[in-house]
Amino acid sequence: MTTRRGFSLVEAVVAVAIVGVMLVGALTAVGASRVTQFRVGRLRQGYLLAEALMAEVLQQPYEDAVTGAIGLEASEWTGTRTTFDDVDDYAGWTGSPPQLKDGTVLTQFADYRRRVAVKYADPMNLNGSSAIDLGIKRITVSVDVNDNEIASLVAIRTRAKDELTP
Repeated sequence: MTTRRGFSLVEAVVAVAIVGVMLVGALTAVGASRVTQFRVGRLRQGYLLAEALMAEVLQQPYEDAVTGAIGLEASEWTGTRTTFDDVDDYAGWTGSPPQLKDGTVLTQFADYRRRVAVKYADPMNLNGSSAIDLGIKRITVSVDVNDNEIASLVAIRTRAKDELTP
């Protein structure tokens, strides 16, 4: 009786098939991981863009001393937000691509868009709107990528803060 040495052709084919299946599975997992990392990165960037704009809005006074109405006064729009002097000047503002307050374009975010909504809030239901000013405004900053919202922040701004600030 003779002893066989080495692999038969069938054993080699089976081994290659097993390695091939494992390689396909590993590459699929790596690809899915990269896609997830990309999406999480976009979400993080969107949230940071929303936070930065929200911080800018909340630094403004509650209302304009001249009109007290929501929205820009005619003299305030110069193409940048440098003339925005109260919270509601941001109402309806949209920027794509995102820009700094002085108008400097953030080119690395070319496919992002930021939007701001400012509405009077009902003090009994802060998610509800009020037709009149009761001293509370709800500010919503949203960030979209290719028309898909990826981040949204909501803040409440009251007149009381301005009255307490010296």
